Amino acid sequence: MTKDPLLEAVTPETKWYVVLRPFDGDHRYTRGEVVDTSGWTHRVRLEDQRYVAPLPHGAEVPEPDSDGFRFLTLDAEQEQKVPAKKRPVTQKAAKKQTGKRPTPTRK
Repeated sequence: MTKDPLLEAVTPETKWYVVLRPFDGDHRYTRGEVVDTSGWTHRVRLEDQRYVAPLPHGAEVPEPDSDGFRFLTLDAEQEQKVPAKKRPVTQKAAKKQTGKRPTPTRK
């Protein structure tokens, strides 16, 4: 599959990507997690299938939490635009609720 030149021109060059949909890799990646994809061989395929997207231009890479994971934190205005069930879930909040890392659910 060839990339659209216009899309390539406006996509920021970054090694940092945001997880859009949960998937398994080195660990269970969760929605809203910011990851360094510099060593990934299948990043383009994951991007095409909308599992990951580049960290937006100008966005700062979040600091890692106590477990070493990085998650986006939305401000109040951004959070209102995202449906509650699709908001990023922090590892810490998920562990408090269930005692384990978050897993995707189907409805």
